[in-house]
Amino acid sequence: MKVYADYSHYHGKNRYFLNNIHKALWNDRSPEERDQVYGNWWRGFESVPNVSDADVVLLTNTWNYYLDHGLISQAEEEIRLAQQHKKKIVVFCGGDAPANLIQPNVILFEMGGYRSVQGLAYHSGIPFFLRDLLTIYCGGQLQFRTKPEVPVLGFCGQSDSSFLFNIFRKTRNLYQKLLYRLGLRKWQPPPFETVSFRRRVLHQFEGSGLVKTNFRLRRQYHAGNNRDKSDFSPQRLDFIQNILNSDYTVCIRGGGNFSIRFYETLSLGKIPIFVDTDCLLPFPDKIPYQQIFPWINVEDLPRAAEIVADFHSRLSNQDFIHLQRMCRQLWEEHFTPNGFYKDFQEKVYEII
Repeated sequence: MKVYADYSHYHGKNRYFLNNIHKALWNDRSPEERDQVYGNWWRGFESVPNVSDADVVLLTNTWNYYLDHGLISQAEEEIRLAQQHKKKIVVFCGGDAPANLIQPNVILFEMGGYRSVQGLAYHSGIPFFLRDLLTIYCGGQLQFRTKPEVPVLGFCGQSDSSFLFNIFRKTRNLYQKLLYRLGLRKWQPPPFETVSFRRRVLHQFEGSGLVKTNFRLRRQYHAGNNRDKSDFSPQRLDFIQNILNSDYTVCIRGGGNFSIRFYETLSLGKIPIFVDTDCLLPFPDKIPYQQIFPWINVEDLPRAAEIVADFHSRLSNQDFIHLQRMCRQLWEEHFTPNGFYKDFQEKVYEII
């Protein structure tokens, strides 16, 4: 695929913001070194110096760069250039907040977006790229669980029920939303306070005779230990073991409208329970997520335990083991860099 980006808008000191495709193409590494750093997906792309020769235009930097640096007009200039040459332009946006970019010529890939947004040429989530957790923690071998009569649901993470803490966070969220409405904040905050929302979701499963819970609720992110984020820190091992020792893992949005836990669960070959808050997953028109694992819409939260129990009851032991293998395969084929950029090329070619 031939891609164009405006090199004059790239500055080495801001390389962090350069779109990932050109980050892999615009460097001095040898092809072998690039394979080691990025994977081999970059070999399917060629950067061309003239927009007229490109299959598609890529916004040079992520949307975050232009918004954070007050350079939206520069991004709009690149979008107009693509329009003038009758090309689609791909925009990437990382981080927790949505891009809130509505342009009919734009193919938008973002992490914290909302699925219901309209007015784009195409809209997709971006996976959170992980190192292979199965290799790190299980020697690359799937740890299959056999089907129990009553499923065990896992969750290990921040979900504080402290009254004062919740009041503080809700007040802060209201203040952030006010600043955003007044134009005094660049990025849109969450529509609600997310830690108490997590607690509300988990409460739907607790005390239900339909499921068993294996919840490790923490008052702070990363158990309050932000200094040691190594693979084998006690809090990280606790998190990984919680996924491995549960039949399903509850995956709920955090500060952004996505769940890193969702990708971690799949990487380990375990089954997520996806709580949908209008989330934008990668290639939602291609991957039939709701047919693969338990899917709970927000309005169905009072029935959450029933939905999971019903899903579980329809599986034989062989089905249950096969589903674990399928979840791992989903991660390998679609949520690794090699898998994602293969899907990316197929979708962009389909659009253009």
